[in-house]
Amino acid sequence: MNKETTAEAAQQAAPAAAANATSRDMSKVAVIVSLLVVVLLVIFFFGMNRNIAGLTEEVKSLGALRQDVSQLDGRMVKMEEGLPLQMKRLLALDMVNEMAMKSAYLGNTLDDQALRDKMQTILQSLKEVRGELEK
Repeated sequence: MNKETTAEAAQQAAPAAAANATSRDMSKVAVIVSLLVVVLLVIFFFGMNRNIAGLTEEVKSLGALRQDVSQLDGRMVKMEEGLPLQMKRLLALDMVNEMAMKSAYLGNTLDDQALRDKMQTILQSLKEVRGELEK
């Protein structure tokens, strides 16, 4: 009976030992998996931290860009205000040049000396106006 009880005890102890060894192996696997998860979380955290730092720099540069755009907008408004005055002045200068050319032509083609003298006076006046517009 001793041999039988010992054999039965050994048979019952074998599954218990196997279960105990299996649970130890599983706990080792769980620890390794946990360490790998922690390492991956640290890598993920530092990667995200770098991306957020880059985004912060981009947002700061956008603030500076907004200031540049507002300055350019102000300059554009000033140019738009001054442009019609310059256009009027250039248009008037072009008309005066045209009248001066026509006056010179008439001054050279008229037969009457008195009319030619009047056209020369007009031409001189147009030249003075042209000088004022060119300033």
